[in-house]
Amino acid sequence: MFKKYGLNTVLLGIVIVLLVLILIKTSPDYVVAQGDGGASAKHVFGVVGNRANNREPFYLVDTRQEVIMAYEYGVQGDGLGLVSVRSYKYDKLLKQYGQSNFGPKVDKIKKEIRKVIK
Repeated sequence: MFKKYGLNTVLLGIVIVLLVLILIKTSPDYVVAQGDGGASAKHVFGVVGNRANNREPFYLVDTRQEVIMAYEYGVQGDGLGLVSVRSYKYDKLLKQYGQSNFGPKVDKIKKEIRKVIK
């Protein structure tokens, strides 16, 4: 009645289960969702961020309108609320923004690329 499995088969099964658990455990703390939306809304996608202070951030990006909308969901029954909206249409045109010394400046990168292309 009962089928006996060999030791190798049992160990393989255990390894597969452990790998699945590791993949689930080490997955990022955010989720990206993009779908049809019923109206061919493939230009809109959402990202869920990390929970902080009993708030779950949710970002909605509309690539056609070039807008990012930030929402927060209060996990203790506060509901979903709009936090901020920003158009990045003109942000993309900036050569360099901020005073940060992190990484090379855009002009320096352009010069190096032009040297390689020539």
